[in-house]
Amino acid sequence: MHPNFSGANFRRTGYAEKKRHHNTPAFIYMICGLLLVGMASPLSAQLPAVPHLSTIQTAEPVGKGGSSTSFGLLQYSKVDLLPDQRQKVNIGGFEELHRVSLQIETFLIPVRFNYGLTDELDLVLGGTFSTGGVRKTVHDFYNVAEETDVDPTTDRRVYDQPLFDGVIGLKYNIKPDRNDGFPSISIGGDTQFGYTADDRLNTDNEFLDYSPADGFPFFGINTYMVGTQRFGSLFKLHAGVGVFLTSKLLKTTDFFALNWQVGGEVAIADNMWLLADFSRELPYAGINVTNFIGLALRYEVSNTLAFQLGFNSQPGFQFNLTFGGEKAQAIDEGNLLF
Repeated sequence: MHPNFSGANFRRTGYAEKKRHHNTPAFIYMICGLLLVGMASPLSAQLPAVPHLSTIQTAEPVGKGGSSTSFGLLQYSKVDLLPDQRQKVNIGGFEELHRVSLQIETFLIPVRFNYGLTDELDLVLGGTFSTGGVRKTVHDFYNVAEETDVDPTTDRRVYDQPLFDGVIGLKYNIKPDRNDGFPSISIGGDTQFGYTADDRLNTDNEFLDYSPADGFPFFGINTYMVGTQRFGSLFKLHAGVGVFLTSKLLKTTDFFALNWQVGGEVAIADNMWLLADFSRELPYAGINVTNFIGLALRYEVSNTLAFQLGFNSQPGFQFNLTFGGEKAQAIDEGNLLF
């Protein structure tokens, strides 16, 4: 039996899954708690418009000429994905039957740049890189281990897999914040393209890519709708839903990934805000990171400059620097709810 499928690892994995399920309602309770704190807080701070919290998008554009730059470092690991049967492997143009496994031990480095083309329309550019550690292993490459009873590690070949993507997209604010008691709403979408890990099996319980030597190219489309509701001058609540379609999942049972997100921000000082968000699923370089929780602090240096630093449950961190545009900083004080 493979060491990653031992009884102790199975129990530990089961415990981790249960812990993730308990984290989701606890996080929603925390968002409600932030709402109560925001209502009771006597601070006079104003919330600047930002295009995203720790990880999730908000409905707010950066404003014409504004920009927001973010980057992060996220640890991601996946135990050996080892199908029970031998499967077809294309090596040097020849297909043979071998036992194949995949192992991921890497850091994802997402980079995003939002630029305000107009007061309502943002251009989104970015990419996701990795530090390596993505490997496909052909376990019986030479077919000699069973015959000679030698060390099985000598009868295998390991192929490093590339893992990166490029991102380009748009976000349009179809309903701006007018202090009318209704949320601001934006729709958006982006395309992702690059090389991804072959971490899903098809309906025949085989890897999608038969050639381990050249990686797995993919193309994906991410569409979403997000709303932002402001409660007074001290608290904002964000929520969104989206669908991620990718060529990677055409031969699998989960053709598309439906994602929902929720988050909030509350002022804790005149120029400082506490942020928290939760994402059911986030795509990075074709890999879906699930049950993603982020916490961050944002500090407003001036009316047009703010930076934030956050940590997440992956584990990892996110850093963001925002330069507000012309209209993004203007807030009408006349119709605040409280």
